[in-house]
Amino acid sequence: MMGHKTLFSLLALVGVPTVLAAACGSSGAGGTGAASGSGAAGSGGQAGAGVGGEFVGSVGSGGAAGAGGAPSSSSGAGGNPLDAGLEDFCMGKGAIPIPNSGECTGDIGKKTFLFAACSCTGFDANNTIVTDSFSSIDPNKPLAGGSIGVNGNYSAQAATSIKGALLVKGSMSTTNQHDVVQELQCGGNATISHVALAQSNATIGGVVNSSNKELTIQGKLFTPLADNTSKVNALGGSVVGPVDIETPCNCDDPVDVAGIVQAFGGTNDNDENGVAADVLVANPSMPTEITLPCGRYFLSGIKSDSTVTVHLTGRTVLAIDGDIAVAGKLTIDLTDAAELDLFVKGNVALTNQAAIGAITRPAATRVYIGGAQVALAGELVLGANLYMPNAALQASNALEIYGAVFAKSIATAHQFKVHYDEAIITIAGCQPPDSACTDCHDCVNPTPACGPGGTCGPCSTDKDCCPPLVCTPNGTCVLPPPK
Repeated sequence: MMGHKTLFSLLALVGVPTVLAAACGSSGAGGTGAASGSGAAGSGGQAGAGVGGEFVGSVGSGGAAGAGGAPSSSSGAGGNPLDAGLEDFCMGKGAIPIPNSGECTGDIGKKTFLFAACSCTGFDANNTIVTDSFSSIDPNKPLAGGSIGVNGNYSAQAATSIKGALLVKGSMSTTNQHDVVQELQCGGNATISHVALAQSNATIGGVVNSSNKELTIQGKLFTPLADNTSKVNALGGSVVGPVDIETPCNCDDPVDVAGIVQAFGGTNDNDENGVAADVLVANPSMPTEITLPCGRYFLSGIKSDSTVTVHLTGRTVLAIDGDIAVAGKLTIDLTDAAELDLFVKGNVALTNQAAIGAITRPAATRVYIGGAQVALAGELVLGANLYMPNAALQASNALEIYGAVFAKSIATAHQFKVHYDEAIITIAGCQPPDSACTDCHDCVNPTPACGPGGTCGPCSTDKDCCPPLVCTPNGTCVLPPPK
């Protein structure tokens, strides 16, 4: 696996925004579909059924890729999502394949965004924390709440309401009202200086520091230290013995963002849809507005001293071979039929307002940033799942996210709210069952557990699943049942 492993030419107009209006998914006659990105089909090559070049998979019926050309489009008759050509892709069929890989973007998304907020190091909140959840595809679905995972230490200085689980590998400290609905796990010391409630079980591997039993546990306390039992109110009793605190966030096997960008650099729909790679850096002093048809695009960057607006009308991949740096407002919006995988090789600097994705369906937008510098200085409206394992999330303003965030570290000075879209763990992927694996992060349903032979298979216990997921009787890993 990688990292966890037409349409009109753009017009550079002077004095007015740049606009691209295009439609997507026109059917091409046999032999007329051009191979995308890497050039037209070479001599002797003929495009198959459908339109455009295919990213991964077999050559479509009735055509073959010529020398130097990308594989032709396929109707995907075999049901393999890797065989979906551009026409099927634009109709929303199958998963979104990554070139030269057996993996699809959905596999990455559903493995990465298991928590409302995940930090590879520490989580330091100087103001209110609130997490909850919803499902953008099933409004009536019972909800698990939106969990927080921290591979280092966790500190909450203001009132906190976590409707999911709180899993902390290191130590934790709370100095105000603190409520956790699902499991509470702390691998180090737990310093509780104000009334706190764990509505399920709590596991504490270190010393409980509490002067007046401030922590009430409605379930059981699991701890290796007998003295801890007298420092909390464990309504379900206590179990003294060894405890096993899992590392919640998968930070040792990062998504290969640069590699994915490079892959789309060799195979994309830029030429076919008339989109220049420098469209969003060519006129940095002018307002820029483009409407993209569905497809997979390789761009050199997004840079502007003015406003940038990108309208997406269908399923879209944006692979950015550089940085995003916008001094004006940045808007990336989606129609109801659109979804987005955005891969940024470099850094991101948004010094003004920004609106990315759709807050009514965050699972449809996945943003992966490979750089170590991410600056979010202005007001941010995020309806997306944000992955930035090499950069700190430092929120100096109130931050409300619809979706999820995965960061190197998280530090908040003002209110921090995350509304987790549980639909993210069910998005379409293409990883076959029984794949090779080294841990649960390599596996997805229906075979989500990494067995002793290094092969993905059904889970047997909750420990087989990546946290915070739990094992069902049919061997799949799901979010825990709601409280």
